[in-house]
Amino acid sequence: MTQQYIQQLTVFLKGGQNIVVPFASEKADTLNPQIDAFLKALGEADKRDKNFLFQGARVVLVRLADVSAVDVVSLVRKDEPAAAKA
Repeated sequence: MTQQYIQQLTVFLKGGQNIVVPFASEKADTLNPQIDAFLKALGEADKRDKNFLFQGARVVLVRLADVSAVDVVSLVRKDEPAAAKA
């Protein structure tokens, strides 16, 4: 059985929209580097009027000033081997 860790980032915007972006992760308890950089950028006052670009299979651009809240959920996907046919 193999395990794959996925972190789902939900960005809540002031206008009421939600953006959901999935990321692969090495461990369930360690944030993906892009999520970590995004959270740090949100906390820096000099970056509030700038944009943050998520890159990967899905490219997402977020204006940091429009973010009202963020939620990160770590998920574990377990692949079980196919059952042997009799």
